[in-house]
Amino acid sequence: MSADPVPTEERAAIADAVGTALAEHGYERLTTAKIAAEYGKSEAGLYYYYDSKEEMIAAFLEHTAGQLGEDLAALEADDPEAALRAACEQLFLSPGEEGAGLHVAIMELLSHAPYNDTLREPLVALESATLEALADIVHAGVDQGVFREVDPRATAAFLLAAADGSTGFHVALKMDVGEDLRAGWEAYLDSLLAEG
Repeated sequence: MSADPVPTEERAAIADAVGTALAEHGYERLTTAKIAAEYGKSEAGLYYYYDSKEEMIAAFLEHTAGQLGEDLAALEADDPEAALRAACEQLFLSPGEEGAGLHVAIMELLSHAPYNDTLREPLVALESATLEALADIVHAGVDQGVFREVDPRATAAFLLAAADGSTGFHVALKMDVGEDLRAGWEAYLDSLLAEG
């Protein structure tokens, strides 16, 4: 591995390659050869920047945490209800939707986090970025009187846990509960709205 930091464009290209390969093959079947195929360069090119597959995945997670945080933060801040609904659209996916495979792969990585120190920290950062972005939206809604007085962090934690769980049984197992999940999160968001 190079002692120099990974150049920004290479870091992004490798992160994209890891994400694509993870979504297609899952963690257990992911190899550096599959990442290299998506990257369009040799495995040696990957190892110039990273020492292991786990380090490549960790860099992907760090990149994704930053990107997801930016995406959620960019949602319409002056309309917290619309922003929270848009965030839920991004988090509660159905099988076959763009990004669904990646959500399943991240869920798979979460199951390894208790036993893999390299993955644990970037996974915590990814979940924390999502949690904080959701909490910021809810906080803005409470401040603007759009949402009733609720604990923004607790509300965000509930939504994130529900979205993570839906990835397991709806997206990964393809259980036919998509309409039920949508009705559930929409009803929950409706219950947050202030009276009047």
